[in-house]
Amino acid sequence: MVPFVALALFVIRHREEPLTALLDVYEEKGYAVDRITIDGTLPPPPALEAAAAESDALLVIGPRQRAARTALSGPVVWRSDGRAIPAGWLPDLGPVAVRRFSETAALLHRRTGNLQPIAVLSQWMPRYLKLAERIEQILERQKEFVFRWSSDLLLREDMVRGLRSGLAAAIYIGHGRPTGWVGYRGTRLRHLVDQPGEPLGAVVSLCCQTASRRRTGLSFSEAIPLHGVAGAAFGSVTNTLHFNNTRWAVGLCTALNDGVTSLGEWIVKALPPNEQCVTDYRLLGDPLAPLVGTPEGIARAQAIEVYP
Repeated sequence: MVPFVALALFVIRHREEPLTALLDVYEEKGYAVDRITIDGTLPPPPALEAAAAESDALLVIGPRQRAARTALSGPVVWRSDGRAIPAGWLPDLGPVAVRRFSETAALLHRRTGNLQPIAVLSQWMPRYLKLAERIEQILERQKEFVFRWSSDLLLREDMVRGLRSGLAAAIYIGHGRPTGWVGYRGTRLRHLVDQPGEPLGAVVSLCCQTASRRRTGLSFSEAIPLHGVAGAAFGSVTNTLHFNNTRWAVGLCTALNDGVTSLGEWIVKALPPNEQCVTDYRLLGDPLAPLVGTPEGIARAQAIEVYP
């Protein structure tokens, strides 16, 4: 499988310094980065398409007042040759937040090995628990470490502690809001930030609204990479259908079992045929964020107790 090796980076003029840690690790890994400066406005679609023509991934770090819904039209950009490439969005909240994202993503890129421990999360409702069980079953055919932490099995505090153990990714199924997950008696950014630990490679929320800014200044999915919880996130900018989320879930599991190694590659390999399934969602943060955990993280995750 050919890895992504070329990235087009759109960044506000004179705001590259906070990205040093991530740019350095890209260089170490041999990625070619085309830095394109913008002046407080978003690149128009023709500029994105032109950059995509020579790239394997895009990352737009743009004006903080713009939301994910209007910053990009979906989690991928289509090249003229018909290939979809992952496109990440991140609002520029200032040097401190961007540097924290950069350093977190760089840390993930420096993880070694190919361990991919996955957390499967679910709200305590029958259809979500059923889908979580299906995800677990599909992944366990190929993956050695799959942690089922649905809300019928443990408390929010234990779930959060597990998420900060150093895993490759987490997949949440249930109701969502712009400020977080409805499951686990309500899960907000502060619950994840207040728990010390290691970042995840990616947080995938297959639910409504977690990338929407409706009645909030920053969406839950945007905040996750900016606060160092994960290298990237995947979330919806609107309400979603459970049927469509099920399509995503099955596609993501199949792609993981096929050996994807980054969030961007994961999303591209799992793209559903239904256009609305795709355009409802956005990729937030580093589209090249590695899906890799640590042996220590697995040991910590195994110590999380669940109800029998």
